Amino acid sequence: MTELFDMLTTLTRRRRVGEALPFASPQSTRKWLEKLAVGSDYDTHHALVEGLERFNAENVRADLSRLLSLQVLETTGLPLQGRIIDQYIRNQSTFRLARQALWRESWMFWSLLAEAWLTMLKAAYRGSAVEELKPHRVEIGVRALRYAGLAMRWDYHDAREPVASAWRRVHKIYRLLERDGLETQTVRLAGRATHGAREHSLIVLMGLVHPQGFRSHEIESIAQLLDSYESLPLPARTPDRKEHTHLVDLSATAGASVVDNDWMQGRRRRFLALRPLVTYLKSLDRGDASPGSLTGQVASLIERGGVQRSHSRTFRFGRVWAASGMSSVFSALMRNPGSRPALESWLIRDESATGMGFALDEGRLLPPGRLIAVSREPSGGGWHLLAVRWRRQENGRALIGTERLSRYPKTVEICSETLPDSTAGATQAIFLPLDQEGEGMSHLLVPRTHYTRGAVLDLRDGEAMYRLRLGEVRESHEDWLRVEMDVFDRVQMTQAA
Repeated sequence: MTELFDMLTTLTRRRRVGEALPFASPQSTRKWLEKLAVGSDYDTHHALVEGLERFNAENVRADLSRLLSLQVLETTGLPLQGRIIDQYIRNQSTFRLARQALWRESWMFWSLLAEAWLTMLKAAYRGSAVEELKPHRVEIGVRALRYAGLAMRWDYHDAREPVASAWRRVHKIYRLLERDGLETQTVRLAGRATHGAREHSLIVLMGLVHPQGFRSHEIESIAQLLDSYESLPLPARTPDRKEHTHLVDLSATAGASVVDNDWMQGRRRRFLALRPLVTYLKSLDRGDASPGSLTGQVASLIERGGVQRSHSRTFRFGRVWAASGMSSVFSALMRNPGSRPALESWLIRDESATGMGFALDEGRLLPPGRLIAVSREPSGGGWHLLAVRWRRQENGRALIGTERLSRYPKTVEICSETLPDSTAGATQAIFLPLDQEGEGMSHLLVPRTHYTRGAVLDLRDGEAMYRLRLGEVRESHEDWLRVEMDVFDRVQMTQAA
């Protein structure tokens, strides 16, 4: 009896294996699709998603026939996916359970389609079918980028930030196309001409908007708005200070950010000129009478350059005392109260664990990177050191967003025997100790004239003397540099004497 059951199990398994290849050719794929009309769009879509999952799981060599089968699945699936998305958008205010099911179906479709085209792209560069797939590398690469970006967009619909591997994937695909000079070769996709550079820019722009806080129909409207902009900015290898505003590192697991005086050219650094796009979006905003229109918000988010909040913010409506600019900050932090400058009273809008937002009088648009010291005490104690990260005008006010660099900045004295003679003797610097909840290392603000990477300095803080080595520059602030440092010795002043 046991042998009989084993034989039946074997026969069943063989039958399942025989039925497991409905995508062996374009013809068999079409026959399989004809059997999908099982009722509603949702049921048909669900069967198609299961088919894509099965397609990706098959241990079959990727070749031209399989490429054609995937195109058949795509051609049939996209109109169906469009109807599911329409249902999803309509069900936002009602049918919460249906809305979540439709979101999952859409996300699975984009994710599986992206995975299928990525597998095909890998086969086009290595494997036994390289020669027959080589002429199709452009259309395969553009599709792999498009659907990877759509899967990331559906993460935004669920108020999720795309994972690091998603950014790594789109950057890697674009680098592959760029390496072979294929990034601007056009293909027809979704009824219009596009290419790899355009698809990559659209993904990066959606990342700059950070649409997790928008409603679903707004996210789709933003995507359509960006896609309809004909003069879409494309990534450039060489920076142009008069033209470029943002940069993206193709070796990083993130999108773009404001250049912020970081004009260093690199093998995987690409620069974007987004000022014309921002101007265009603002021109659309002027034609909208409603305050805070969608196009205006998108323009502001792109202009400020990818502000990412990893901590929730608390709205506050108090005031702090502020010193702006390196000379004022330095004077404010000096232990001698008589040397402090006249402090300004700033209205605070919101605060998080990593920064503060302020509302100032119109015209006070401080440049990104400007250092600010703030204190809640009129006498000037308990200073926090901040750096401006974004700025914009709104309703006659200047809104400023800042990042907190240190909760406990302090002035110190540094001297070195390894720096040029022009910097001989002791000078003042600002020590930025690491917050207890922070990660990374403490920094030191030193004059530009006193920086040489690897230079050994003596730092005096009260009765303690430290021996440290200067590391990489993290940011420039006027004529000062914020640098990493490595402390390797500490002695009391009595021992040092």
